[in-house]
Amino acid sequence: MSPETSMLLLWLVLLQEGASIRPVVTFTPNYKKIFTTESTTMTCDVEATRGGDLNYIWYKDHVQMHSGKTYKIQNAGTSHSGNYRCQTSTGERSDPARLDVSNGWLILQTPLYVYEGDKMKLRCHHYPGYGGSQTTFYKENKVITDGRDDEEFHISNVDRTSAGKYKCRKEVYYYSSYTSSFFTSVFVIFCSSLELFSPPVLKVSPELVNEGKNMTLTCDTNLSEHRQTTQLQYAFYRDGEIIQGFNSSNRYEAKFLKEENSGTYTCEIQASNSRVKKRSKEVQIEVELFSPPVLKVSPELVNEGENMTLTCDTNLSEHRQTTELQYAFYRDGEIIQGFNSSHIYEAKFIKEENSGTYTCEIQASNSRVKKRSKEVQIEVLELFSLPAIRLSPYLLTEGDHMALTCHTILSPLRQTTVLEFAFYRDGQEIQEFSLSNKYEIQSVKQHDAGDYNCEIKTSNSRIKKMSTMLTIQVNKNSQQGEWELQRE
Repeated sequence: MSPETSMLLLWLVLLQEGASIRPVVTFTPNYKKIFTTESTTMTCDVEATRGGDLNYIWYKDHVQMHSGKTYKIQNAGTSHSGNYRCQTSTGERSDPARLDVSNGWLILQTPLYVYEGDKMKLRCHHYPGYGGSQTTFYKENKVITDGRDDEEFHISNVDRTSAGKYKCRKEVYYYSSYTSSFFTSVFVIFCSSLELFSPPVLKVSPELVNEGKNMTLTCDTNLSEHRQTTQLQYAFYRDGEIIQGFNSSNRYEAKFLKEENSGTYTCEIQASNSRVKKRSKEVQIEVELFSPPVLKVSPELVNEGENMTLTCDTNLSEHRQTTELQYAFYRDGEIIQGFNSSHIYEAKFIKEENSGTYTCEIQASNSRVKKRSKEVQIEVLELFSLPAIRLSPYLLTEGDHMALTCHTILSPLRQTTVLEFAFYRDGQEIQEFSLSNKYEIQSVKQHDAGDYNCEIKTSNSRIKKMSTMLTIQVNKNSQQGEWELQRE
């Protein structure tokens, strides 16, 4: 059987078997740089979904080159440098794992993968078979160890402060003399792909939490695909106080909730070795005894002189239907009806000055919980405009016919409204309320002069409006004056 046929048969087998997650390539020893003549073993790590043996295919730079769970390189050459991937029965391939094989004098060896919380070892490694001493490590070109024989530098707990550019320098001995090494470097860059696990997210179910019901909190995160076997522990907090200590469950359940369960919740995750801890953002949870009130207005269009009804609506928790609620109403922030058991406020014979911003507020009679509605802007529509008194003719002489008219404009929505009119001189009524908006004097006299007003009201007398004052003067008749002089 040809190699090509064998690979094809293996490929068919792979497609019939399964794995739960994407495979990961690991190196032993755990260095991504080695020298020529050295050895390394690659392993295809995967967590199987069921028992039984899995089959594996290896690729180097996208070319199939081996089958089996491990691939060992002995007596490495520079041609072994490249990107290695493995594949299992799901057909998914691992991310590439880069191996560099050097024939130089000095390399800085670092792990294939570096994650927060790891213990990391940097090895300033010289070519096998030669002597070396005076190792110096640098970070960002600053000396961190100076002139020692130990070729390793250890970081006990990798975190974001560990990020940076590392170099090492070493004296390498050959041919009975020492030569200065060259510099080599590695960048340790922490980003989302190098997180051991993502920052946790606290989820609440159900989203709307009512008193008497159950609530489940879930602390969600994503483990790095290279560290799926890492054990995590979870804890939950309310208002900064722990309510469930660290354990293997990412859930917290609260049953038969009460108002005192309201608060600011967070969850925290730590790796089992406690080197890495991350806390979620805060989530505000309010256990609702009753829903936020809604202020309703009837009728929707309020005309002056009419009655207006405000209703403060809410929904009580289904488990607290017997709870007594109290209601209050406000206009422009000032209370117009104090807390009592009625959720209705009635205003009779509304006037323009009743316009304003209205709200209502609810409180439980045995609780400190208060909730206020959103603001509702109410404008009381004018039934008729302020009356204006008009004189005809404008200049009066004794004996003239005088006519006063009381003018107004009715709301377009209330054209059928019946209005009545009255007239006053010097504060005394001279024509009582009637359907006529005119007051007439057939032959005016000087004693008819004075300050005149008119007043308008609806037939039910709910709305009354008085005009501004009009001062009327009556001039003496000049011909009459001349006749009186002749008689004298």
